[in-house]
Amino acid sequence: MKVLMILNHAPDYREPFLRELGTYNNIDLTVIAQPCEPDGLSEPDHREGYNYIEINSIRFFGLLWQPGLGRILRSKRWDVVCVSANLRHLSRIALFIANPGYWNKWLWWGHIFGKNESHVLDVFRKYIINSAAGCLVHGKLIAMELNDTYLTKAISFNNSEIRKNDFRPSTFNQHPELRLLFVGRYQQRKKLERLVNLAERRDDVHVRLIGPGMEKLSVSAELLKQRRAELFGRTVGEELYFHFDWADLVANPGHVGLLAMNAAKHGKGIVIDSCSDHAPEFYLAKEADQPFISFNDQYEVDQFIDRVQNNPSLLEKWGKKLQEKAMEEYTIEHMAEVHVKAFEAVCSGKKISA
Repeated sequence: MKVLMILNHAPDYREPFLRELGTYNNIDLTVIAQPCEPDGLSEPDHREGYNYIEINSIRFFGLLWQPGLGRILRSKRWDVVCVSANLRHLSRIALFIANPGYWNKWLWWGHIFGKNESHVLDVFRKYIINSAAGCLVHGKLIAMELNDTYLTKAISFNNSEIRKNDFRPSTFNQHPELRLLFVGRYQQRKKLERLVNLAERRDDVHVRLIGPGMEKLSVSAELLKQRRAELFGRTVGEELYFHFDWADLVANPGHVGLLAMNAAKHGKGIVIDSCSDHAPEFYLAKEADQPFISFNDQYEVDQFIDRVQNNPSLLEKWGKKLQEKAMEEYTIEHMAEVHVKAFEAVCSGKKISA
């Protein structure tokens, strides 16, 4: 079957999934995406197992237009068209409206809901979703909302970046301090200053922050000298093993996304801010009973740290539970299986179903 996927981006963390999808003998996969670098994302070292077409977007007043999508749609008779649902990408909406012959082959993909809560946009979103063959979404909460609110069939593929054979045995060492780790890009919404301030305030907490842009964090020379706070740039692959083995717990003091999966990969638990908005991937942490605390509440944070220091067995318990849940249904292989099942249903002329 010929499958066209139109995604916002196809960065390095998406490559394992696209390769896995491309391994299915019955799928001829073509992916269209915007360049990664302008949006602070990293390209994979190389792409394999699928056709890739990169198209720059023309940006105006917060809206985007990708020229050439219509030409690509007309270039073949596609069996499935799977498109990242983003109402700011006007070319995708125009492509859908102008090609009703593809509506029964069209799957909307991704987060689906944006931040704009306009009633008019909501009505329009409901119309284009119910006109398509269905939705493939990042997480279970999105699927439940679509199924309940729009009365459409949406399936969660449980967005992940981890393959089954990527999971590692956890390593925990004894030491007097609590070691907290964060891995990801520096962004204001992730509120990483909270971890630096915590290390400043409590000498029984050490933190490591790893990823592009960490030089933007303000950390005192004394804290760095004592190695109570350590900053590292972009680190990937096996280079991260050392840091996860060093850590007792992964900490996310603001917005969280795929870091929940990464923690599970290494058998470490994750503590997440309870007062921030999160990407759908946070639901894995909810299902695995990971701790959620308000990082903005000093008293609550101190209570949590004291609790862990007095009962360190919690660390292994959280790590084991997160990893077990992730291995069940938060893997690249699971993602691909869900997609293939949905594609096959569309090819047989059916609406997708769980």
